[in-house]
Order: sequence, then structure tokens, then C-alpha cells
Amino acid sequence: MQDLMKKSMNSSLSSANALQVEVLEPQNMARRDLFKAGLLGLGGLVLGFSLPSAQKAYAKTESVAQKSYPVKAWLQLDHQGGLNLVIPVSEMGQGSQTAIAMILADELGADYDNISVQSALNSSIYNNPAFGMQLTGGSTAVRAWWQPMRVVGATLREMLVMAAAQQLKVDASGCKTMAGKVIHSASGQEVAFEQLIDIASKLVPPVKPMLKDASEYRYIGKPMPRVDTAAKTDGSAVFGMDVVLDDMLIATVAQSPVFGGEIDSYDEAAAKSVKGVKAVVELNNGIAVVADSYWQAKKGLDKLKPVFKGGNTSGLNTQSIEQRLQKGLKKTGVEVKKSQSVSVFAEQHQAVYQAPYLAHTTMEPMNATAHVTDSRCEVWAPTQNQAMTAKIAADISLLQPDQVVVHTTYLGGGFGRRAFVDYVAQAVHLSMEMERPVKVIWSREEDIQHDFYRPAAVCGFDIKTDKKGMPLEWQVKVVSDSPMASFTNGSSTMIDNSMSEGLADQEYQIGNLGLSVVREDMKIPVGFWRSVGHSYSGFFMEGMLNELALKAKQDPFDYRRALLKPDSRTAGVLNHLERLSNWRVKAPEGVGKGVALVESFGSFAGQVVEARLVNNQIKVDKVYCVIDCGLVVNPEIVKRQISSAVIYGLTAALKGKVHLEGGAVVETNFDNYPMLTMQETPDIIVEIVDSHNAPGGYGEPGVPPIAPALAAAVSQLTGKTYRELPIKV
Repeated sequence: MQDLMKKSMNSSLSSANALQVEVLEPQNMARRDLFKAGLLGLGGLVLGFSLPSAQKAYAKTESVAQKSYPVKAWLQLDHQGGLNLVIPVSEMGQGSQTAIAMILADELGADYDNISVQSALNSSIYNNPAFGMQLTGGSTAVRAWWQPMRVVGATLREMLVMAAAQQLKVDASGCKTMAGKVIHSASGQEVAFEQLIDIASKLVPPVKPMLKDASEYRYIGKPMPRVDTAAKTDGSAVFGMDVVLDDMLIATVAQSPVFGGEIDSYDEAAAKSVKGVKAVVELNNGIAVVADSYWQAKKGLDKLKPVFKGGNTSGLNTQSIEQRLQKGLKKTGVEVKKSQSVSVFAEQHQAVYQAPYLAHTTMEPMNATAHVTDSRCEVWAPTQNQAMTAKIAADISLLQPDQVVVHTTYLGGGFGRRAFVDYVAQAVHLSMEMERPVKVIWSREEDIQHDFYRPAAVCGFDIKTDKKGMPLEWQVKVVSDSPMASFTNGSSTMIDNSMSEGLADQEYQIGNLGLSVVREDMKIPVGFWRSVGHSYSGFFMEGMLNELALKAKQDPFDYRRALLKPDSRTAGVLNHLERLSNWRVKAPEGVGKGVALVESFGSFAGQVVEARLVNNQIKVDKVYCVIDCGLVVNPEIVKRQISSAVIYGLTAALKGKVHLEGGAVVETNFDNYPMLTMQETPDIIVEIVDSHNAPGGYGEPGVPPIAPALAAAVSQLTGKTYRELPIKV
């Protein structure tokens, strides 16, 4: 599994040469795959498509690898006209299920209102083309599935058109699909999709179906209602916490506060004195209390009073961590990009930026349900990573991979945390121990104190500028830990791309740029936080640009414009943002304005922040956002995701910092790890750039610009330079 993770997650990505479609005839599909797709016995036309990754137009740094990763998409048309689509991505509020359903509906010519969706079970059929494994993350949900789902829709469309032509005895070239019907344009005759099932199921699917032109889209580009709105409104949507099975027990856990520690002692009798408590079970790095209800398990855990010993982080505290990161700047790092020293006259500018550890704080704490028998292991989990969930369940249960079934529920937030499956392992272990279904529920305290945190990072700049203040040489060194090493159990010296992404791959024309990376393995679990490395590199890079613009006595828009090609997408965002934010209009007295732009996940995002100081506290009034994320499937979802990202990033910029003392995390709950409140949330104005480029990400690109834009706005008010997060006046 580790080799798979390393290959799929850390590979360089590049465009596939061409779109090719291999069709699997229904009679050749494995019964197990049909069962696991949830379509066996439903009746109607069931189609499976094996698609090489077909992302020809993927953005330059986020394209699918040259190797063709097999992807299969399943859909079923029933005799009542319903179209059931199995969605291969986890739905955690980002609206991917809706976007994929819209893509399919448009290319097929279906009635969007007649499409129902279900989450895919675990199978390589549903491997993400960008990763080669079943995993949702990196803002790839739409980017990776855009082309494959179009081909699925186009293939079924052409089969239905051929079937209708046979039934009507007309030429197929004179037929089209619309609103769930095949229409013969000349005669006006029409046939509903469901009436063509018998004929279409006997046809050989086309090898290279013709895709529609964008001018033919009915749904793509429009704010269609989400496919999950009704279920989330009436309460029928099932999140991980909602899973209920017959004879199920509930468990909650306490894990060693010091990472890597183990249980030393506990009062089992006291825990079992609580009514409903069934068992106390030791885990690898902790202990669980199993009971009839969560409240009983929690009361039992309180009485258990577990004591832990040892650990990998004993003695670590925030001060020593920060000192170690700073010392890392003096080390020789791994050279990512090399520059040449300039010999002409230049002015030197040096700075050190710093960002802290951050927790994910998903709305729904970690939880999972497992039921293990001698021949089967079923898991119900709000997971982003079905591949690793299935793998760890098989490893612990000692069953074969095809004996493991993973049911993905709705996720109450993901943000990268649920790419890790530690909580799933606990549920499987406890189900085996109890020989019954067991649901594990973490408390908020466990959730915050046992995260896979956004790594802390320090970044050093050494820049030489000409007499006009423009960069001649740009040296940057980042010191941090490796999320990929945590993800794959990689070596302590492992360096991954996410540690430095965004520091040397923007559209700024800085010709003489050098970048090196130093890994500091603190033995603290780190992972993928919303926008990953861009979450801190955006602050570093854009903060530095704002400093240089101020030093050169240039407007920050003009300074950036001088570093950009006029026809670049970043320049386009810059121009839109300048207009949207009324940048040239002088701000009212006591209001500071700041700007930042970051390219990430195949998209280009810019933000302007307007902020004030109220009782010496930062008050953000407005955030203007512009995003170029290529072709937009659903603009309303994009706007909501950008707004969500602003709130998430602003929370971190103003309040976010995980502290350690004695090797353990200090923060426990929202009282000492607070979120942005409604009252503190600014007006957020979002504008989407009209673009015909391939779809880019939209769930994460709104995070990186907010911190540097805020820092620049506050700097206008105080005259100070802010190089450390969170920002404090």
C-alpha cells in the first residue's frame, strides 16, 4: 500500500495523449463488481465504461499522469425513466456529486431532475484518474472526472440514439437527445429513454463517442440545485454519525496525549460500574470504552482515568519547535530550483516568515462503524480515502480485499483530515473484539488533540532588487515537515512537493529564482490541510511581494502587473480584482486594504481585504474575491466554496495555532481553539472569470490569498510588517 501511495500521490502529472474508450459489455462484468456498484438486481440497462484518464486539457501542473489509470463509471437506466448514477467521489459539502450529475445529464441529454446519485463502494473501478487510487482530495473531483463523465454520457447517448433510430426506422444522424427523450428532428417523433432499454442493451457501444460542444449545454454553467439538498433538509442524508445497525455498540476512545505513547494504567472496574458499559479494550496507542450508547461510553471513559507513558514527542513544546525550524534555515536543503547569483548592483532584502501547526476541526468529529464476521468486513465511514480504508480493514480483519465493503457516508467536512483512516482501524479492531457491529465516536477533544495537522513552517527569503525595487535574484528556503511521509509511512528524510508548492511555480516572471527545502521531522502527525502547502506558501510569497512593493513605493497591483505577462491568467484575475474592489478609490479613514493572488490546483484566485481596528482587535469588513477556475460547471457552488474557503482561511489567519507542551497538544475544544463567528464574518463578494480553459479546482484555491491580503491591510493601519501567523496587532 505504501508503494501505491507514493506512486499515485507523489507522481508528476502530465497530459494524456488522446481520449480512448474501451467498453465492457454487460455480460462480461464480474458479478462482484456489479454487486459492489450497488446495481445488481435493479433491472434495466446497466453500462460499465473503462476509461483511460482523459484529461487532455488538464491545467499544466495538475494534469493526469501519462500512464493510463483505468477508471470505470457505472450508471443504470430503469424502466420508469430514472437514471441512477454512482458517484466516485466523497461528498463533504463541496458539491461534487451535483457537478458530476450535471456533467452526465448534459452530455447524455437527460432530465437533470430524474437523476439520482449514490456513493460508490470501494473498487478500483472508481479510482481517481489523478491519483490512481480511490481517493477524494486536491480539488480533483471535477477536474479528474470532467472528461470521463462526459464520455460516459456521450456513449449512452449514442446508444440510445441508435436504438431510437432502429425503432422509428429513421436515420440516427437526424436524432438528438433532450430531457430524457430521443427526438427525431424532421418528424418530431420522440421516444423516452426508458422505452429504448431493450434495444439499446443489445447494441455495441461506440468506441469514440462524439462529445457535445459547449453551446449545447443546458445545465453546465448554470446554478442548478444540489442533488443532496432534499436529503439534507429532511434529515434522510446519512452522515457517519447517523449510521445505525442492529445489535450495534458504541465506543469512544482516549489516546496518548504524547504522540507515540502507550497505555500505562487505568481503572477498568470503575469504568464498568457505569450502566451500559460492556468492555474496556486496549488499542495501539490508547484505550476504548464500549457501551450501549455514546453517553454511557463517555461516562465510562471519564471513570477509567487512563494514564499513559512514553512517546515520540516527549519534551517538545512550541518554543523548541519554532527554534528548531528557525535553525533549519541554516541547513543545506534539497535544491528544488537553482538560481545564479547576480553580479550587478543590487539592494538586498531578507525576511523570515512563519506559520504554525493547524487542526482541521471538521464539523463532524472522527467516527466510523464496522461489522466484522468470519467471511466479511463492512465499514461505514465518512472517508475521503476508500482505498486506504479498505486496505487497513483487510489487514486488521485478516480477510481478503474482496471480502471488504466500504460504504462512504456523507462527510461532515473533510479538509484533508479524512484522507487518513486511523479512526477506521479502531472501529474494525473493536468490532472484532466485541463480535458485533461497533461505532467509534471521537470526542471533540480527541479530534483536536489527535489530528494529522497542517505542518508548521518557516520560510527564509534573500532577495536582490534593482534600483526600481524589482527582483533580480530571489532565493527562498522553506523548513517544514512532510505530509506525504505521514501518509505513506515514509522515511524521516523524505521530501515531498507539497512542502514547497506555490513558492516557485506561480506565473510571476522572476527569472533568477532559487528554491530549497529542509525537512524537520518533529514526530508530530502531519497531513493535508485545506490547500495543503499553498496554505502557508501563499502567505510567504504574497507577503514578500507586498513588502517589496511597499519598499519600492509602488502600488501592489502595479508591482505585480510588472512581473506578469499581460495575457497570463493571473494578470486577468488581477485586472478583474482591481475593478471589483474599487482599488483605486481611497479607503475611508481607519480602513486598510491589502491584496494577494495565488495560483493553486489549476485555478487562479485573488482577494482584496478591507479591515479596521476596533479596540485594538482586527475587524475584517469585506473580502473581494476573483477566481479563474476554468470552465465552471455550477457557479453557485463555486461561489459558496470560495466563501467557505475565505472563512476557513480567515479563521486560521486570525486565530489558528496549535500549541504543544510536554509533547502534547494544549488545545482541546472550541473554547481554546476558536472558530470565526457569524458576527466576525465579513461580507464576501465573489466574481468568477469567464473562461474556456479546462475546469480547475474551487474547493481550496480560496484559502491561500486571505492571510497575506489581511496582513497587508492591517499593515496599512499599524505601519508594522506581519510575517507570522496568526496575525496579532
